[in-house]
Amino acid sequence: MEHFDASLSTYFRALLGPRDTRVKGWFLLDNYIPTFVCSVIYLLIVWLGPKYMKNRQPFSCRRILVVYNLGLTLLSLYMFHELVTGVWEGKYNFFCQGTRSAGESDMKIIRVLWWYYFSKLIEFMDTFFFILRKNNHQITVLHVYHHATMLNIWWFVMNWVPCGHCAVCANDHPDELRSHLALLLPPRVVVFPDRIHDLPDFPLHKLLHSNLQQERCLSEERAPEGPPERVYGCCQRAHQQLPFPGQQREDKEAEEGLTRRSRTL
Repeated sequence: MEHFDASLSTYFRALLGPRDTRVKGWFLLDNYIPTFVCSVIYLLIVWLGPKYMKNRQPFSCRRILVVYNLGLTLLSLYMFHELVTGVWEGKYNFFCQGTRSAGESDMKIIRVLWWYYFSKLIEFMDTFFFILRKNNHQITVLHVYHHATMLNIWWFVMNWVPCGHCAVCANDHPDELRSHLALLLPPRVVVFPDRIHDLPDFPLHKLLHSNLQQERCLSEERAPEGPPERVYGCCQRAHQQLPFPGQQREDKEAEEGLTRRSRTL
């Protein structure tokens, strides 16, 4: 097990870089195996629990639910208070900011975010109560996906970005920015940004290409060389070079209509 954990640590270091040393030795954060095992056990209970309860009477769980919900509510209030005061004291902003920019306020944020990470483990009980009360209709795919992934996601957050936010700006770290975008956008958009117009979402396509066309027009307006006609027709040519979904079909129908009229004449 130690060898496997060492292999995982080596892989994570190569992929994500060195861990944040401020959380070294913290409960559940030193290695990934406990978090992964808890997630697997959760999924096994989600799979086997309804089968176990199938021929049994549902449990009420009313009293324990009152204590459970009250405890989570108090924990949420504590985390909210600590986050707001920590952000205020550390003068956090909404732009690029390093994870070691606020001194002691950073440690305050780290401590409260560890409680947030740990609360994801406590919240596994949401699903277990559904199973015990035989409310299986509430155990949706989205519900299970959310609970099974949040604990794992926040293990990585606590080890690499435990406070603040990653200082990744387009001008300073284009490669890092592209790697972050790869987690959110389709691979072909990140690797081949000139193929954004292949996206099937027409409003997104139109929005992206309206910006591209405006930038192209402005760049051509600033260019000292070239005849004025080039500037006048730049947006029209950009629109022709970046076809929208269905535009090729409309062009083809127009060509067929012209051909039919010419044959009639």
